Amino acid sequence: MKNYLYLLFGLFLISCEKEKTSDLAKIESQLKTDNLYTSEFILKNDTLLKGKLGTEIAIPFDLFDNYTNGKIKFELKEYFTKEDMILNGLSTITDKDELLESSGMIYINFTEEGKQLNIKEGKKFTAKFPNTILEKSNIYTNDNDSIFKWKFIEPIKVDTSIIDIVKNYRYKIAVDASGAGGYFKDINRDSIQIIRKRDSLQLQRLIRDDNNRRKQTYAQETLDIVFDDGEYVENTDINTNNKLTSQEKKEKIVQRNDFYQKNYKIETFTASKLGWINCDRVINVEKSVTLSLNIANHEEVTNFSIYYIYKNYKTFLKESFTSCSSIERPFKIAGKAKVVVVSNSNEKYLYDVFYVNKDSKINFDIKLKETTLGQLKTILVSQ
Repeated sequence: MKNYLYLLFGLFLISCEKEKTSDLAKIESQLKTDNLYTSEFILKNDTLLKGKLGTEIAIPFDLFDNYTNGKIKFELKEYFTKEDMILNGLSTITDKDELLESSGMIYINFTEEGKQLNIKEGKKFTAKFPNTILEKSNIYTNDNDSIFKWKFIEPIKVDTSIIDIVKNYRYKIAVDASGAGGYFKDINRDSIQIIRKRDSLQLQRLIRDDNNRRKQTYAQETLDIVFDDGEYVENTDINTNNKLTSQEKKEKIVQRNDFYQKNYKIETFTASKLGWINCDRVINVEKSVTLSLNIANHEEVTNFSIYYIYKNYKTFLKESFTSCSSIERPFKIAGKAKVVVVSNSNEKYLYDVFYVNKDSKINFDIKLKETTLGQLKTILVSQ
């Protein structure tokens, strides 16, 4: 009798185990998008490579420590949209269970006639995304092609271009709201606030010296580009211009702010590691709960996946399990999330969907119903 009870208890424990391989793999392969780009080249000089979705990879001629002047195969996978991340099952969570919002993910690799190339110690390549990287993002890596738990690596230099306000003033170049004309300079992202403040103080001194020397208002009327830790310092430009109405001053300040925010973009970073790379920032969690799912027709399926899709963020999680009548899962709430349960039975695509926020219930009855592959894709990526 005691052995019988042990057996029942053991069966209960494994009834909802994390699923490793199953028929679901077929469905998930059909959902995936083809984002792979490959090319071949011989590395003789510093080289710029470009993926089919716009990622640019700049590699120095001496990047690899085991290159022997043969033909290199370059592989690049690019994932920048939330839809691509969902359909390809690219979860955005760290190995410490922190929720991430992604600016984009890439897989990058180099081989020489089948031999894996290794990056030389102290060397890095530069990657430029086709989209702007979210502010306060970090670089994460992952060594697994199927289970995505991103690992934070030490801060990597991230460059951005900003307007060189001092040089523009010295050359009397007025940069308009469209960004036409003017000088820019590349700086480290982590130094933006320091350099803004330094440049602002230097610009203020130049304007003050010019005003004292020449008694003219050219500088105030054409250039008010002064920051203090990311916020504008009220200077003698817009606010003291008697030719502007109060409404015009407000509009000019908004226009100026929009222009500079547009141009303080982060698109480029450097890295010394091949494989999966993710540019993400940690998002704040409102509440942690345990979701309880009761699956009515669980006997019809052998396994299922749960897709957690956050509405207000480019954030997504996926888990897979063997079939069971009920399951409880820890869940981090950050705004509204759509939860889709996906399975299959006899070549049929099955799903159910519900929504969660900090005020919603946490117990859900799941009734898997039939759909098509096309409809399933729409259900997953629609908001």
